[in-house]
Amino acid sequence: MKKYFYIIAATLLISISCEDTNENLVQERGAAIVPLMSEVLPAFFTENIEASYVQFDLALSPGDQIDKAEIEVVRARGNKSGILKALSLPVTGLKVTASEILSALNIPESDFLAGDVYNLYVLTTKGGLTTRSKAAVGIPVVCYFDPSMLVGNYYYESASWDEEGEVTLEADPDDPYKIYVSGMAESQGLTGNGNKLVLIFNPNSFTVSGPKVIIADDLSDWGLDDYTNHAYEPVSGKFDSCAESYTVIFDITIAQGGWGNFSFIFTKL
Repeated sequence: MKKYFYIIAATLLISISCEDTNENLVQERGAAIVPLMSEVLPAFFTENIEASYVQFDLALSPGDQIDKAEIEVVRARGNKSGILKALSLPVTGLKVTASEILSALNIPESDFLAGDVYNLYVLTTKGGLTTRSKAAVGIPVVCYFDPSMLVGNYYYESASWDEEGEVTLEADPDDPYKIYVSGMAESQGLTGNGNKLVLIFNPNSFTVSGPKVIIADDLSDWGLDDYTNHAYEPVSGKFDSCAESYTVIFDITIAQGGWGNFSFIFTKL
């Protein structure tokens, strides 16, 4: 069904538009202050509470001034929130520990569970107006991780792309976090060209990205003889060490246009 739908859609050269989700604080323009945040390293907790922390820098844009800044934490499960700490900006090497979060939320250690996500927000106050930033970072609680989990035989499925199959993931000999995916084209009834998808795993955040790779020279196997350079680009993704699975958003394109972004879940067999 999908292939016949795309025969029609492809003739229109599908264009993808992105919704602008940025808030337009018209009445608060010039008053709302959103601090600048560095990369968070590391960007996850483990089940070892005492050893778990994240660290980052916070600063104001040139010319910005505030009366007060605070860090708020919200546990996604149950939407429980609390003020973690007050701080002065700029700050370098700000460390937030799992123990501090449990204390701020009044959560017992027995309720600190793998799979949970704790979202940090920056609250800034100026002239009586408090601005709650978008989530500065979502901190997942991850299970035990070893690079060997990233490779092996995986089963994937994509409800939105209407495909499923088995592929093989293997690591680059010189980089255990650079993963090659073979068999994607063949699993979808296409003649592959020998190119392998590339997933770049970030051990500091468990996120996945990668370059655009052409996996099939044409779509003649789908009856789309005029469409060439069928490519996948992993634009975002996460590895879940608890489930030993990847969730990856691919931008799928051909030389003649774009199909759009589609979510794939890869589960280790």
